[in-house]
Amino acid sequence: MKRKITTRTKSIPNPERRRFLEKAGGVMAGSLILPSLSFAVGNPGQESMQTLANLKNAVSGSVIEHGTPNYEPWRRSMIWQYRNFRRYPDIMVQAENEDDVVAAVKFARENKLKITTRSGGHSWSGCFLRNGGVLLDLSRLQSVKIDVEGKQAIVEPGVIGRVLNARLGEVGLAFPTAHCGMVGVSGFLLGGGLGLNGTAWGGISTSNIQAIDLVTAEGEKLHASAEENQDYFWAARGAGPGLFFTVTRFYLKCYALPKAITTAMYTLPYSELVALAEALDELGPNIDPRIEMLGVVIPTPQELKTGGKYGNHRHVCLLSATAFVDSTSEAARILEPITRHPVMKNALDILPDRATTIEMLYHDNEVPFPQAHARVDNIFTNRVAEATEVLSRHMPSAPSNSNTPVILWRGDLDFPNSAYSSEGRFYFAGYAQWAHAADDYANQEWLRLLFDDLQPYASGHYINEFDRETRPLQTSACFSEANWEKLQYLRRRYDPDGVFHTFLGMPS
Repeated sequence: MKRKITTRTKSIPNPERRRFLEKAGGVMAGSLILPSLSFAVGNPGQESMQTLANLKNAVSGSVIEHGTPNYEPWRRSMIWQYRNFRRYPDIMVQAENEDDVVAAVKFARENKLKITTRSGGHSWSGCFLRNGGVLLDLSRLQSVKIDVEGKQAIVEPGVIGRVLNARLGEVGLAFPTAHCGMVGVSGFLLGGGLGLNGTAWGGISTSNIQAIDLVTAEGEKLHASAEENQDYFWAARGAGPGLFFTVTRFYLKCYALPKAITTAMYTLPYSELVALAEALDELGPNIDPRIEMLGVVIPTPQELKTGGKYGNHRHVCLLSATAFVDSTSEAARILEPITRHPVMKNALDILPDRATTIEMLYHDNEVPFPQAHARVDNIFTNRVAEATEVLSRHMPSAPSNSNTPVILWRGDLDFPNSAYSSEGRFYFAGYAQWAHAADDYANQEWLRLLFDDLQPYASGHYINEFDRETRPLQTSACFSEANWEKLQYLRRRYDPDGVFHTFLGMPS
């Protein structure tokens, strides 16, 4: 049953935040979360040294414990961005194969340690980094096997989107990976996955998971699909970093690679931001589902700041409409409603029919997001014009010129047989980016205040880009009420001892 999702409009007050963090395994010292180590690896006794030695002998990959010289460089290397998350696992295991995964899970279970997993590391909140316990790094599991006739890819969790689509492209196939090619397939899919050409290719990328191989909290290997071990299969399709098992292999439905991907781009003055959102709302219901419509607020390009035609504002609006089709004539036909919409008459720059590849789409989406200090938050909404009004009021006060809001049309979608269940015709995200650690607080607060004001327009949230550091108590709003309850039930059933960490910031 569908429900209207309501969320809190205020961030967690400090006393409540303190209690919450203490339950989650840390204590607050100003803005610093100090680790509460649960395993004496920094100053080990004989028994713990033997236990660690057994783990090292059991795995082909590397094991590094807290307190050793290489620990901090390795921990920092787990993080794709420059912001330093002050959370410290007791032990980090870099798996080389599936048996290493089994050994790490059994080690954690036998030693009453919690475990969390990392694949590509592209988490805005560093959700895989926890205080205490084991961090299992799956980034070296990078096998890709393709069944061309069956249009299926069998993919290990360390594979990134760029590699997967490069391999698929060689045989005329494609998959709706993340829009940035460096994002790992695993975490992206497990949290739902707002992918390339998503409306036409499954609605949400996790819907293209046909089966998985996994390791349970008992350290047992299982295969799960709609026909066997269905509870694990259901949870893998969208439960994200709240899973109670580790996926070691994905069996993915793939699609024919379109032969004439074509992008139309329109640059509009910042003053047209709300009008652009209204145009997307008007166009969306009748647009061909093979078109991906994306509105972005970007800094005014330096080379285009001429003659004051941008209104001397530091931002402009960019509409990107990409048709995933097989001919240029077909692209022109289905893009025509966008081309002739009245708001496009105000465009300052038009690139009407750029021949595009998936690699070019990756590049388009990666250039606005260089490696930096970063945070993100989001809502799904059916009230995009009102949400955009809120955004238009906040953008002038953005402390960083690189803070980049995105509005993605996705339509009315259904999500059968999956934990993923957030509704809303539009995805509305704010990507805050800045260069220096001294500006962390200012940008965090700007993003928090923006999304506090956006809460009344939210119909749900996307767990992969949800600000789990600021809003941990709202995590349930990333799911329908029924799916959230089912997920908690399955966690109690299949991981009663709490071997796997739950969502960041939530008590286990």
